[in-house]
Amino acid sequence: MFTVAPPLFNLTLHSPLAGKAIVDKDLDMVLYRPFFDSPRQLYAYLLESLPWYRVRYTVRGMSINTPRYTTVFGKDLTQGVDTAYQKKPRPIPPLLAALKDEVEKVSGASFNFVLCNFYADGKDSISYHSDDESFLGPEPTIASMTLGGTRAFYMRHKTDKSVPVYKTDLRDADLLIMCGTTQACWEHSVPKRSNVAPRINLTFRKAINVRGTNNYYRYNVGDGPLFRYIDGKMVESNDDPAHHATIPGESR
Repeated sequence: MFTVAPPLFNLTLHSPLAGKAIVDKDLDMVLYRPFFDSPRQLYAYLLESLPWYRVRYTVRGMSINTPRYTTVFGKDLTQGVDTAYQKKPRPIPPLLAALKDEVEKVSGASFNFVLCNFYADGKDSISYHSDDESFLGPEPTIASMTLGGTRAFYMRHKTDKSVPVYKTDLRDADLLIMCGTTQACWEHSVPKRSNVAPRINLTFRKAINVRGTNNYYRYNVGDGPLFRYIDGKMVESNDDPAHHATIPGESR
């Protein structure tokens, strides 16, 4: 059992905690199902406490609206001064840091970022992509934790189209660890679906340089408004941007 605070509540790692290895052509993953027990309180707390963003950005002259809510915390390994960054990096809050510590123990990896996604309904999604940017380092480990609703998770090989698409459902309290050559050789997605419950996804990852930090904040905080989940819906907030990193009840 480990404690995440505040609020002072305990999460119990599932016993026995045994990961299922998923190994195929260039695919190297471990699935813990579930990773911990009784996660509902954690889901509600994060949903209502985190600052969320619906980021809009431009690529090659085309305006893109991110089809989910996002937020991110962390800083790269360089420990550069804040003036090196396009946005001031935000420290990982104690609650997310406690979760990160437990994920590091089972994965054997170290992380300095927590990227959070909220899929409000089945229209929210993420298209096929791989986390293979150079700022992640060679053969990066990405750990993905699901809280709340179940969503389909698809993976396809980048070059060998004869390899079948890997399909699974990621459920409440699942932890999927992707490592080795997975990002170099496979893409993954969360497709649109109807009649699905809201889902939070926490991904634990690394950035080894300033470029990585700037990338995470550009695409997961952006320059638009902040949203808070209040009374069962997302509402635009008038929070002072200087306090966007604050989770109520937690110290900076």
